[in-house]
Amino acid sequence: MMTKHDIRNHQASIRKLATPAHLAASIFVAVLLATLPAVAEDRSSRQAAAERYREELAFHVGTLAYVYGYPIVDLTAQMHAQTHAIEQDQQVLAPVNHFSRSEQLVTPSTQAGLRAPNNDTLYFRGWFDLSEGPVVLHTPDTHGRYYMMAVTNFFAEVQHLSRRTMGTQEQEYALVGPGWNGELPKELTPVIVDTQHVWILGRLLVRGLDDLPEAQTLLKGFWSTPLKDWRSGKRGEPPVPPVGERISPHTSLAAFSILDRFLRDNPRRPSEEGLLTQFASVGIGAGKPFEPASLDAATRRGLERAIESGNALVQGSTLSALRSVNGWITLQDAGRFGHDYLLRASVALGGYANLPEESVYPAAVKDEQGRPLMGSRRYRLHFPKDGLPPVNGFWSLSVYDAQTRSLVENTIARYSIGDRTDGLVRGEDGSLTLYLQHEPPAEVMSNWLPTPAGPLMFVIRLYEPAEAVLDESYRLPWIETVGESLK
Repeated sequence: MMTKHDIRNHQASIRKLATPAHLAASIFVAVLLATLPAVAEDRSSRQAAAERYREELAFHVGTLAYVYGYPIVDLTAQMHAQTHAIEQDQQVLAPVNHFSRSEQLVTPSTQAGLRAPNNDTLYFRGWFDLSEGPVVLHTPDTHGRYYMMAVTNFFAEVQHLSRRTMGTQEQEYALVGPGWNGELPKELTPVIVDTQHVWILGRLLVRGLDDLPEAQTLLKGFWSTPLKDWRSGKRGEPPVPPVGERISPHTSLAAFSILDRFLRDNPRRPSEEGLLTQFASVGIGAGKPFEPASLDAATRRGLERAIESGNALVQGSTLSALRSVNGWITLQDAGRFGHDYLLRASVALGGYANLPEESVYPAAVKDEQGRPLMGSRRYRLHFPKDGLPPVNGFWSLSVYDAQTRSLVENTIARYSIGDRTDGLVRGEDGSLTLYLQHEPPAEVMSNWLPTPAGPLMFVIRLYEPAEAVLDESYRLPWIETVGESLK
């Protein structure tokens, strides 16, 4: 079991991944000095030293490989789970290269494994394999309605096709993967992706329950099909998803098998050659399939330790790019990670991220006194006149169970509150106060967001944030504690 001291030491090592050449030099000099005995007096001691060297080499390199490959492994597992029929009444299922759609707003009973989902939009999502050629994406004319498709490669890097970037007219795109050099029809706008597999998570705004039928009709206009099956404005018939079983690769050597396959199937980034050479030294991305059964005992022990070590690093990491302003935590440069692989893994663990110019999701887990937010207390969020979040899209506040990052049932079935909520009451001075508590407030019921009974996490979503949000000249107010529960 790793201690906090061990985790901090490994985190410091991981941060040096920003310079792979430095990594190649420093890690292995340290390993050699630490593991080789000063004097090998006989054959037995030399064999023991060699085994120790192989185990420590596999452990250190494997830990780095685990962190580097975390989003690759995680996205691969999610792709398998959502493109194979794994269980009855599966909420998210579609064959590869086609979208699945959720025609209802997300609630506690329909969140389907999403991490801290929104209650503002209809979701659609798809998993794409570009190894056999481009895939066409079709978007309908949304007539100004907000929509967004987060196109995420398997390095967890994102680009957006959205109202902000492309407008809202009907359009058709072609996802183009690495190595394809064919010619696209002129009607298609190319979207270049640098991994063979890609995930798209789409969102379509719902303005209220009365607007839901119109939004559901528009949702059907988002579709995809392989280029070979496409005719202008028309798609091929989706195949039936295959049957499969759930996989959980994060805690076994299967993680390295997935990373190895990815490294063999995708182009390598020149800046990472030194790092990937070290991975190859323990059989990961070495040009032939990684076979755990063929590993020598020392290397296997080292890699098994690396799985535990790497997982502890990701689970316990502190995101250096996080900023806290008035208790609201934001992630800087979300979706742009460079060589900060620990940050990338930590974001993947939390549910991936959009670019800040598309949406910003400040989160709060403490009140103005620095205490953890709990359902046993009553809170308020007070916006002064002209102090509402400046956005070109819309904003909403949601509350989650802090431990599971999931929505929780409440008596009025309200899971978010924001600028589209009917009946919000402002103060005489034009301010807006939201009441955040488990029991109904004594004040304005229409301004109430019910909270779970236990530990809480609030997320306020700012879609198409204004420049004042991006340059941090606008600051959200503190969540204030106003008393204990009304129970």
